[in-house]
Amino acid sequence: MAYAAYQKGVVDCKNAAPPTNLEGKGVVITGGACKGDGAHVTFGDLDEESGTKLEAELAPNAKFVHCDVTSWEDQLALFKLALSSSPRKSIDVVVANAGISGPDDAFTIEDTDEPVKPQLKIVNIDLLGVMYTMKLARHYFVKHPLDASHDRCLIVNASLVGFLDVPGIPQYMASKWGYVATTILSPTVQEYCKSKEIVFAEAQDAAGAWIKIASDPSINGRSFGIVPRDAAPQGYMDLGKDDYADGEYLDELQEILLRTSHRLAVKAESQ
Repeated sequence: MAYAAYQKGVVDCKNAAPPTNLEGKGVVITGGACKGDGAHVTFGDLDEESGTKLEAELAPNAKFVHCDVTSWEDQLALFKLALSSSPRKSIDVVVANAGISGPDDAFTIEDTDEPVKPQLKIVNIDLLGVMYTMKLARHYFVKHPLDASHDRCLIVNASLVGFLDVPGIPQYMASKWGYVATTILSPTVQEYCKSKEIVFAEAQDAAGAWIKIASDPSINGRSFGIVPRDAAPQGYMDLGKDDYADGEYLDELQEILLRTSHRLAVKAESQ
């Protein structure tokens, strides 16, 4: 059984998929966790105190391990624990959720004679760490059959900033475009945003979107936005930005590239 073919068109998010579709499946989450409606969740984070507490709350269907997503070895250990802990000894759903923001050295101009080498921690966590997660997900997905009892669902949790322009944060924007309330924003920044009439989405709605995607195998290659509930009652929506209009040059070019990509057809050593 192959992956579900990509279908153009916006997903109707008003109707929730049956959560029983997750029963017994193995789930890996970097940077946090959520209750998975019968799934076994293995999650990794740098915050051991909060992670251990959450593991106890979700027991017996959860395992926690300390994980720095910029470390290949840490992520590999996370996936191995997930595989051994899963009731079916499989990894069916992977959520790349780890991410940070903050002051951006790449944008800052120092009053020095010599330029200062920027810290690229944001890119390392928000983009390179996700590349590790994607590589490991694909490796373990193909170890089990794709049938009614298993899945191969990769969810990348990013930011709407990936679709927009925001001055002063080139690392964050680049990383979010690269794979297009949490503690990622300090209380001071949150209050500043509220003073500018910015309405926040609910963190629990992000989990709801994950479960919607993971429970419905027909959803493939779509960008969901976690939005305030006055924009969408369920707190998330298909942004409708993943397709070019029929007949546009880029739409036609996309079809050609899907048919002819030599990166898939030609062995790596021959490229």
